[in-house]
Amino acid sequence: MVDAARILLEIAPAFMAYYLAALGHGFFEKSGVLNLAIDGVFVLCVAVSFATAVFTVNCWIGLLSAIIVGMLFGLLLAYLTTKFPISHGAAGLSIMFLGYGLAAIVGRPAREYQGATGVTGYAMPADPVSKTLMYVIPILVGIALLMLLNKTKLGAAIRAAGENPHAAAALGVDVLKVRLIAALIGYGLIGAGAAAYDLAWLPIWSEGHGLNQGWLAFAISLSAGRHPLLTIVSALIFAGLVKYQFSLLATYGLSTDTAKMVPFIAAILAMVIYSITPLRRKLAPPASLGKIYFKEEKTV
Repeated sequence: MVDAARILLEIAPAFMAYYLAALGHGFFEKSGVLNLAIDGVFVLCVAVSFATAVFTVNCWIGLLSAIIVGMLFGLLLAYLTTKFPISHGAAGLSIMFLGYGLAAIVGRPAREYQGATGVTGYAMPADPVSKTLMYVIPILVGIALLMLLNKTKLGAAIRAAGENPHAAAALGVDVLKVRLIAALIGYGLIGAGAAAYDLAWLPIWSEGHGLNQGWLAFAISLSAGRHPLLTIVSALIFAGLVKYQFSLLATYGLSTDTAKMVPFIAAILAMVIYSITPLRRKLAPPASLGKIYFKEEKTV
């Protein structure tokens, strides 16, 4: 019991980072927008949280800035894919690469400033109480989102937009507005997860910091069928794998490169398991996920 509690506390920052990002991803995709921008925006929000936290020596400002930046890019993706007849994949990947480039521009000056001044003290608290809250708060957020999706008119509108946006619009749902709201919430959580990745778990920055971690969050969400509560289990498993991947070096004599591959191999296996089990039917993706929706303006 003592060892289990110790392990849970050790992986708490990683759990918070992956769970929040996966939770936000799944919620956003419920509105029908295929979210291929996640990794680039995650990397950018990591850099933003680091830069603002270093310059202000305040982790909470870093967290807030990452949430705001995540929201802005989520709004951009939702607007482009709903207002114009363009490919969700093309829009998402374009934003992803934009995020990679901006991350280097944002993070490098802060890293140089940190190197010149030696500033520290910008990381999130790491005491046992704070690490316990890294479970409690995200899980409460997940429960709240589940209730929002299943018990409110907004949740019904989000699900309707994901299943059939044309039918939803015919019933009076403003598809663009609903997707923008889903983007604000979903990408706000992705930004929060990115901030936790840097400020709670790995409070350093170098170019490429956080790269591919957004894709892990993508896999965590997909393997759990985008369900907020099942995502808790997936996030715990992946947090443990990422945290202890290098322990495999000593235990099984694996090379460093092989150990780094373990979480991504697990991600592939998790998605395969999801696709070949009843989970795929019970927790099917929205019927219109990734499909182009374009409502032409009426002319008189």
